[in-house]
Amino acid sequence: MEFNLFGKVVKIQSSKLNQQTQRADAWNTEIIQVTSGFYNNISAKIASEISKLNFQHVKYKKVAGGADTLSSLDGSDIDEALNWSPKGYSNSVEFWTTVTKRLLTTIKVNIKIITNSDGTIKDLKLLDGDETVNDNETINLVSPFFINQNTSILDSTLSSIATKLQQGRMRGMLKVNALIDETDDDFKEKALKTITTMQEVSNYNGLGVMDGKSEIVEFKNSYSVLNDEEIKLIKEELLSSYFMSESILTGKASQEEQILFYNSTIIPLLNQLEKELSYKLISQSKRRNIQGNLYYERIIVDNQLFKFASLKDLIDLYHENTQAPFLTVNEFKTLAGLEPSEGGDVYLTNANSMMIENYSDLKGLPNDDNSDGKDA
Repeated sequence: MEFNLFGKVVKIQSSKLNQQTQRADAWNTEIIQVTSGFYNNISAKIASEISKLNFQHVKYKKVAGGADTLSSLDGSDIDEALNWSPKGYSNSVEFWTTVTKRLLTTIKVNIKIITNSDGTIKDLKLLDGDETVNDNETINLVSPFFINQNTSILDSTLSSIATKLQQGRMRGMLKVNALIDETDDDFKEKALKTITTMQEVSNYNGLGVMDGKSEIVEFKNSYSVLNDEEIKLIKEELLSSYFMSESILTGKASQEEQILFYNSTIIPLLNQLEKELSYKLISQSKRRNIQGNLYYERIIVDNQLFKFASLKDLIDLYHENTQAPFLTVNEFKTLAGLEPSEGGDVYLTNANSMMIENYSDLKGLPNDDNSDGKDA
């Protein structure tokens, strides 16, 4: 069974992807339109979350006893290649959208690194499946959307949908020379035995058998339409596969729904991007945080779940942190998606915003002999 998805066709049973065929007749037109249209919305949502990211090329400075501070390397060759270069597409957004959608249906995506003669990064190129790949010279992204090497989450979900939609569908009739007694189960038992016998006999060489008074009438066309329950089934199966609720697509998701979707579907891909891009685009001498190195470089993307917190939530947390501080200024800035800064490894308390470096420095206000208002 094959199914069209943004120019690709999924063979549900074999889990092979046909890049050429544009349509299959295994499902009726309405099922294809509903499922394909709804899935395209899901894939577009996932792709948009990745394509709108900004890849930050940063340099960390090691700080003894505190959080390592970082400075942005905006304008570097790596920043230019990741965020600005169109990379063979209309723009960088289209490139990362294509990469993400391909990861939804392909187990592995390879991106070629194009360098200048001096070793600086010139551009990136998304390789097709039939191109020769040297894993040591390419950025290799393994899809988190696959159950195993041959079966994607999409394949498995479509197979489940196909099975459930086929259940209860009548494909034909066994015409017998008898009166049907709706109140008598004996007739139904005999009919089931007849059909079972036909199937058992046909297992030998594909030929079935029936008596001379029976006839099979097979339906050539289906005039049924998808009912509300079938449409609901398609939506629920596809959404649950990617840890999404329909409200994610409509923009009405709660904070909990957004966090579940992001934590389960988006962050695994972001973590892989951070590691693979840092490993392949930054030289070992600049990348490694080893003794003797004061600086080291990374490529980072924002994967903080605090982005789903409201401004009021952040203000409330900041206020509570000044009452009983458990986060340094830099730690709080990191949670809020901001960069740590020099001098930020201190606790900011509510005692006239007194800055301290250690919990042991926390003290109450000194006793004031004049606090009762009397003169000395």
